[in-house]
Amino acid sequence: MVRWLDFAAGMARTHRRPSRETTRPQPLGHEAFLWDGGFHWGEGHEPGNDDLVATLSADEGSVGTACLHRSAALAASIGDLHGHGDEAARIRALAANALQAWRAEYIGPDGSLVPDTQATHVRALAFDLVPAELRVQTAARLVELVGHAGTHLGTGFLATPFLLPVLAVAGHLDVAYELLLQRTPPSWLAMVERGATTVREAWEGIDASGNAHDSLNHYSKGAVVSFLHRYVAGIRMADGFSGYRRFRVAPEPGGGLLWAQAVHDAPYGRIGSSWRLNDERFVLTVTVPPGTEAEVVVPGETGTRLQGPGTQTYSSHLAGASFGP
Repeated sequence: MVRWLDFAAGMARTHRRPSRETTRPQPLGHEAFLWDGGFHWGEGHEPGNDDLVATLSADEGSVGTACLHRSAALAASIGDLHGHGDEAARIRALAANALQAWRAEYIGPDGSLVPDTQATHVRALAFDLVPAELRVQTAARLVELVGHAGTHLGTGFLATPFLLPVLAVAGHLDVAYELLLQRTPPSWLAMVERGATTVREAWEGIDASGNAHDSLNHYSKGAVVSFLHRYVAGIRMADGFSGYRRFRVAPEPGGGLLWAQAVHDAPYGRIGSSWRLNDERFVLTVTVPPGTEAEVVVPGETGTRLQGPGTQTYSSHLAGASFGP
């Protein structure tokens, strides 16, 4: 990872996009940390953006620089955990410089982002690229872009795993569920409607005429399962803990779903979350493995319960619940 980051930083300092050199002959200081030189696939398979020729010539600096920041920040955190403080500090400085470069290049004076795509706004929220004061504005614009697409997603390989979670965290859980349950393309259930038993590479893996496009068994968009586990079933790592020694079970129901269940085989054993909604009564069953504890948040209640090993059932009254079909 560290060697890769050094390579990326070197590319950023020594390569500039020809288009950037034309419009800005003299590079600005932050450009030393813009990773916009060379070719990569960028977001990849965004709906309506499958022109290979255009992809080959596109400026993907916003994607590359965002991922440089994200990778460096993660590597620094890992370095700290393993006692490599000096190396972690060096990598953290790279992360900070890449973040500053992204903000300087891709956030306008009014807080708008470029390029103005769903994927850009998803990454900005998921990777903390925008300052705290711009998060509400960024999330609102993401919702607008989803609406402009007829309540359809517009993300490809890289942003899709984060799309529904960032909407949920930003207070737009209803939009996240609308996208999850959308049945017309591009969507997950459109694949199912067309007979898919695997996750396909392209959103239109099988078109309306039954013609196949690209790989029909290509996991990337299957990353939506993280939303099902972490938000629908509610199984997440607790803040400040690793290895699921302590975790949270905090389901966020919606979208007309009346029940859900999931398990996670953690290092200490199997974690379970199962819930059902009957009228306005929400019933949640949580299984906690030996040697761990869970922070349980029951919809309809305030506060957090702490559960030790074993299986326990909780219930609450959701007044005015509208989760039915």
